[in-house]
Amino acid sequence: MDNELKRAADNFLSGEEGRKIAGKRSEIERLASSKDGERVKSMLASGGFEDAVRRGDTKALRNALSDVMKTDSGARLMKSLQDLMGKN
Repeated sequence: MDNELKRAADNFLSGEEGRKIAGKRSEIERLASSKDGERVKSMLASGGFEDAVRRGDTKALRNALSDVMKTDSGARLMKSLQDLMGKN
């Protein structure tokens, strides 16, 4: 992870929402390794998501996430994350 992205992640994780997420790490890891999580990771990888993050291409990031969210796996994963974080 490049320094700028790592710094942004560290800043986020030190805030209230970041601490809430960090406290649910094992549950988030479980979701990420689920069938839906694996499908979503694969879709994002094949769509160049990581490269868009490195470039800071917010339009490409939005498009990739939007495309994934339109899939059954993406919608289920998002619902599970929302339930986990208490935002349903």
